[in-house]
Amino acid sequence: MSTATIPPNAPDGVPCAHCGLPAPPLRADQTESFCCHGCRGAWELIRTWGLEEYYQLRDSPGEEVDEEATRNWEDLNDPRLLGRSAPLAVETDSRAPLLRSTLAISGIHCAACLWLIERAPERISGWHSSQVNMHQRTVELTFDPTTIRLSEIGRWLHRVGYTVEPLADCDDNSKDEASQQLLVDLALAGFCAANAMWIAIALYAGQFTGMAANHEQFLRIAGVGLGVAAVIFPGRIFFRSAIASVQTRTPHMDLPVAIGLMAGMLASIYALIDRNADVYFDSIACLVFFLLTGRWLQLRQQRRAGEAVATLMRLSPTVATRVNPDGSTSRVAAETLSITDHVIVRPGESIPVDGTITAGESMVDRSLMTGESCPVQVVAEDAVEAGTENLQADLHIQVTAKGDETRLAKLQHAVAEAAATRTPIIQLANRIGAWFVVVVLLLSLTTAVAWFFIDRSQMMGNVVALLIVACPCALALATPLAIAVSIGRLAKRKVLVRSGDCLERLSRPGILFLDKTGTLTKGRMQVSHWIGDNELLPAAGKIEAGIRHPIAHAITRFAQAEIGDSFDSLPPASNVNQQVGRGVEGEFQGQHYRLGSVQLLGSPEFSDPNSTSQQSGDDRLDNRWKSAIESVIAAGSSPVVLIKNQQCRGVFGVSDPLRDEAGEVIDWFINEGWQVEILSGDHQPTVSQVASSLGLSETSARGGLLPNEKLAVVQAATGELPVIMVGDGVNDAAALAAADVGVAVRGGASASLAAAPVVIDGGSLAGVQSLVVGARQARQTIRRNFVISISYNIVAVGLAMAGWITPLVAAALMPASSLTVLGLTLASPTNGEPSESKHNTPSNAKNLKESR
Repeated sequence: MSTATIPPNAPDGVPCAHCGLPAPPLRADQTESFCCHGCRGAWELIRTWGLEEYYQLRDSPGEEVDEEATRNWEDLNDPRLLGRSAPLAVETDSRAPLLRSTLAISGIHCAACLWLIERAPERISGWHSSQVNMHQRTVELTFDPTTIRLSEIGRWLHRVGYTVEPLADCDDNSKDEASQQLLVDLALAGFCAANAMWIAIALYAGQFTGMAANHEQFLRIAGVGLGVAAVIFPGRIFFRSAIASVQTRTPHMDLPVAIGLMAGMLASIYALIDRNADVYFDSIACLVFFLLTGRWLQLRQQRRAGEAVATLMRLSPTVATRVNPDGSTSRVAAETLSITDHVIVRPGESIPVDGTITAGESMVDRSLMTGESCPVQVVAEDAVEAGTENLQADLHIQVTAKGDETRLAKLQHAVAEAAATRTPIIQLANRIGAWFVVVVLLLSLTTAVAWFFIDRSQMMGNVVALLIVACPCALALATPLAIAVSIGRLAKRKVLVRSGDCLERLSRPGILFLDKTGTLTKGRMQVSHWIGDNELLPAAGKIEAGIRHPIAHAITRFAQAEIGDSFDSLPPASNVNQQVGRGVEGEFQGQHYRLGSVQLLGSPEFSDPNSTSQQSGDDRLDNRWKSAIESVIAAGSSPVVLIKNQQCRGVFGVSDPLRDEAGEVIDWFINEGWQVEILSGDHQPTVSQVASSLGLSETSARGGLLPNEKLAVVQAATGELPVIMVGDGVNDAAALAAADVGVAVRGGASASLAAAPVVIDGGSLAGVQSLVVGARQARQTIRRNFVISISYNIVAVGLAMAGWITPLVAAALMPASSLTVLGLTLASPTNGEPSESKHNTPSNAKNLKESR
């Protein structure tokens, strides 16, 4: 280290900004002075890492604060201070009332922490359960308030190294701080490990070439110092978990690791006194580095999986137009709105809140919330949901729920729980891991006794190697990582899985129930029939061009396709007026037109040249148009009549056609051994026609079912075989909840969101196939990881007990097993997805040809 020199004639120096030793006086351009370049580099590094608080703690050693003593833990007992973490009642069969609170938690580092926190309730009366969400760094606590208070649980968690806070007091910065701290520890461990290895190489080389005794002792002291530093500072998290394990009498993987590190450190310190003994400073320093590397990689992958899910859930607008008391409007963040505030939503905008319409009449696209392909008419006093789209006219809405309280937000919270789900196979891994730790401790004791009589000089090395190499990190990492990776990959395909149990249930063939409307169909209206003169298509297309309605869009697209490029050069329609729920009227090239439902035929403005004015609408309609309307209805389409100058001149048939991939997906499920059936509320002939188009038998199509009847069918099928129910609307919610795996297409209604553990956000049935393929691959990955991790531990423990593995080799092998499991999981095949559909379904062109 080079030292700055203070000139003899200079005035007294100032304290070094880093170490406090005398330093040269400050120059005019300086704010800090340093005694050497090393202190300057350390000072700049500490500030770069945002750790300036180090100097405050250093300069005030007598002012350390006992957080447990000074913190007001009673705040956790006051619901008014907890915000979103306020406890909620839990319905149970027992007489004792239970409460559930979700709190932010810090101090979690790995699966061992989850293991400890989730098993703690077994030891504490009144604390029923705890579930940790690694992605969001939250813990869900269920407890009996008559036996234990939330503050007591918080204080207990703090004593074993974890701090809980109300969600209102925390944000995403806590995740970044945890990741940053882990990186700092990783960097420090890497520094210690690298330098310790260089020193070890020098010592090993000195054994062959010779080395002065004082040089050898100096290198041994330096190496041991680096090993001790690696264990005490970055390796402190293992001892913290081990102490918590002893306090709670819950054995987990960090216990043998901590014992091994402590044994290696003490043996190395002893070797400084007895030069004939071996030092293990390089082994323990590298072990800490490898362990932290594996944990950082695991944390990064888990966060990426969680972020992939969260990105797909940003569906609700974040900005709203608020109506101020004076009638003016202002754009504000939707989160800042208050209950009873009023907002205005323009045509084409998404509704930012849940609320009640106070003024206005429009059509709303609710496909996100209900899967309904057709918009619904809304008027004053109707309820609307965040995420739905206003199509036609201004709506004034009074806020009833915002932010996390909206129905759409409930889906986000449900999906965020996905990677935190502990499937039965994960629970099995945890149970095996607990027993494995106990067995390893017994085997280490047995190894120590045996080698005490065989060769005392090898006893310590073999015991340390056993404790290091037997850490069941790979066993604990194998299953949750496979679940998290599979959920993340499915999320990227817009298949949102909010229950890891689904991936295990779908590993073998079963029964697949499908709703028809919005599930087997595209959810996009198209013209399937046109009965009339093609010369009327320009007028129909131009009048509907300015209307925000799926049927209007379908007619406009059809007119454009039939007319070609010349459609854009036609003059626009004029005097266009839309009547919500009935249709639209306008003028084109001097002629008056009306398009809409058959209700227009009964209006006073309608007349037919072949009928008298005294007849009713149906009686006044020419037989040609009656048969056209009947044929459209018989084909399963909705009729839209075109009236020119108060005379019926054409009939459109508009329908929601089958999805292109429906046939191939169903064929794939049948070939894989699944039983496929359609459950629909539509008329039986329509459902039978769809089943026939998809190659299903008449007995596989059940129509005219009410929601309770769908529920009964699903409940009757539930048994040994897994049952999947795929639906989209409120009428499917009960069946989705009753099935082993409920799949909501296009999001589902609020009831469907709570009922379905899987949401296919893209609306494609190919997502159901990707779900099953992904579940199968996830189970294969879990089983492979399970076999690898258990086999590794059995072989490694045997070699360590036999004395064939040194602590250095054990330090390399132990994290290598975790990294192997990690690499195999990340390199496993991606979830398959179906190719383009080859199934032939009736096309619109064929229908048009037949109708003409």
